[in-house]
Amino acid sequence: MGPLAFSAGSHRVEVGRDLPISDESEAEVARALERAALPLVEEPFGLGDVSFHAGWTFHRAGPNRTSRTREVMTVIYMDAEMRLAAPGNRNQQIDGETWCPGAVVGEKIRTPLNPVLYP
Repeated sequence: MGPLAFSAGSHRVEVGRDLPISDESEAEVARALERAALPLVEEPFGLGDVSFHAGWTFHRAGPNRTSRTREVMTVIYMDAEMRLAAPGNRNQQIDGETWCPGAVVGEKIRTPLNPVLYP
């Protein structure tokens, strides 16, 4: 099903952070990670395994070569003081509208989809 893979140390790579997700941006980021000589960590997960990683770590999943749907659940934790940034591209605009509905650019993200879990 294409296991989750990480480019170890990629949280320190600056390239591609504001690129819209596309085949072209994927290729550009791949070239940058190759130049940085970062190891790709790609190991299968067992049933029920969980992965925790920093959001700036470049990650991907290989192609699902089965006839079954790959089921994934993602939870993103952020600082309670996080402020909504102005979107730099259409993908970021859609993400803001989808995952931070009602949040205002420049203000703290306080929406029903983004509850403070621990003050």
